[in-house]
Amino acid sequence: MGLPGSEVLRLAEAAGLRAVTEAFADRAYNPDGTLVSRTLPGAVLHNHAEVTEHVLRMASDSAVRTIDGSILKIRAESICVHGDSPGAVAMAAAVREALAAAGISTAAFV
Repeated sequence: MGLPGSEVLRLAEAAGLRAVTEAFADRAYNPDGTLVSRTLPGAVLHNHAEVTEHVLRMASDSAVRTIDGSILKIRAESICVHGDSPGAVAMAAAVREALAAAGISTAAFV
């Protein structure tokens, strides 16, 4: 798993491996698709409403709102909630509930 467009995914695909694109529910994105450095304010999202809106945009529009407010198209097959974030379990539950309420199913990938 890796960020869309990342070198690790390119190498995995070149080696014949199943490469899964991953997006992050609780992280902010730069306009180029990279993650905002954790040293910068706003890099980690904590508000459940903001996180669920972020994830719903990923799942329904294949896009994220970047740190500068622009919209970036991405393709994410997996959405990660960081387990080390405070309230991660509640955040993951809120994300799953929001996806279900929007009629977006979740499933294991193979």
